[in-house]
Amino acid sequence: MAARVLFGQSPFRDVISTSNNDLVIFASDVLGQPHRALYAETNPYVYAKCSRALPVAKNEDLVLLSGKLDQQYYQWIRSLGMGPAETVAFGYEGVDKSLSELVIENPAEVLKTIEKTGRKPIYVPFYSGHTEAECAKTLGAELFGAEEGVCAKYFSKATFKEECIKLGINVVGGVEHKLTDHDPIEYEELEKLVHALLGDYGSVIIRGEHGSAGSSIYQTNSPDIVEIYNDIKKNNEKRLLVEPMLKVIASPNDQWAIDKNGDIHHLGLSAQLFEGLKHAGNLKGQYFSSRAYKQMTTISKIIVKQMASDGYKGVCGVDYIICDSGIFPIENNARVNGSTYTYAIINNIEKRIGKVPCWKFFKAKTNKCDFDSLKEQIESLLYDGSRINSVFPYDCDTLSINGTFAAVLLAEDMYHIEYLEEALRYLDVNRI
Repeated sequence: MAARVLFGQSPFRDVISTSNNDLVIFASDVLGQPHRALYAETNPYVYAKCSRALPVAKNEDLVLLSGKLDQQYYQWIRSLGMGPAETVAFGYEGVDKSLSELVIENPAEVLKTIEKTGRKPIYVPFYSGHTEAECAKTLGAELFGAEEGVCAKYFSKATFKEECIKLGINVVGGVEHKLTDHDPIEYEELEKLVHALLGDYGSVIIRGEHGSAGSSIYQTNSPDIVEIYNDIKKNNEKRLLVEPMLKVIASPNDQWAIDKNGDIHHLGLSAQLFEGLKHAGNLKGQYFSSRAYKQMTTISKIIVKQMASDGYKGVCGVDYIICDSGIFPIENNARVNGSTYTYAIINNIEKRIGKVPCWKFFKAKTNKCDFDSLKEQIESLLYDGSRINSVFPYDCDTLSINGTFAAVLLAEDMYHIEYLEEALRYLDVNRI
């Protein structure tokens, strides 16, 4: 049976399951992705990202944490009628093991919680690989995900680009370059490719196939790429995309989800925020013309229908660039996306206060403190369960370590988005 595209935006949590007989288990750990050493090297506290699922989960869900549960934050979201009644925290503050590996090693408490609920478990990892499938099996759970090979095909920037070409979708030009461990002339070959593109374009972008959050992505306007090459080798990338750096007007993200029945749901399209080449947040509002919106969602439907045909289940986010020369898909985040949590938080808030027309999510920094201190610091702007034009903090586990967290600005219009961000700066909370 062909996949159905269900029109209208669907809440992420409802795509997973709407049955009261199911126990949805969130395991929102980025260390399950390919090349996890990249994330561990850039952020030694990346294990804390699991807490992003707390305000997303329903009362009857279960959230697993690699590290510890921040009781102050947990009590705050519970006071707002959000978050799960049950959590299991492993208290492991390291980056050498993924959450799924921790569960496989010691599943007792999770199994005990599953048995206590008497419901059918559905395991929802950040990325679906072999370990995540093994973890679901250990728990006797259905996996909200796909086979590792299907995920890898779309997650790789190189094979995703190949798939787009097969589907007749226009992509950015350039060439692919494969790296080996022992070829002494590969640097010279890469240098020649960069030099050739620079003859027609002022700048070149080099992307590793598995880079994420600004890792393994480089821009150069010179064929002298020794430092870039050494960094690429250090990251153990095997396939590179060498492409012209086009003049980008906007870089949207279009998120979709395929449920366990193979039906396709649109989660939403948002503008992405960048600091240099590194993703720094998302913005939802009237930012795209109807022409651009229609073109991107039409392309996405072609891609996601093929993913469904290949057996993919779960979330995917297609990143685009809008240029004078066209609109091009450049990568497919074939996993839960960072902003998926923001969409889901907004879904939960809208059930309480009604439509949130505009929102902005970004990584924020202030002086290191506990969550109760942050609440006091931004009290005049803090979401209270009833007001729009407010700030909802989440991903707060590193707040007491280095002052970082994620901020969602909820607003009735774009003017209030600007006001809230300026008000946060006045309160010594800045975007990073």
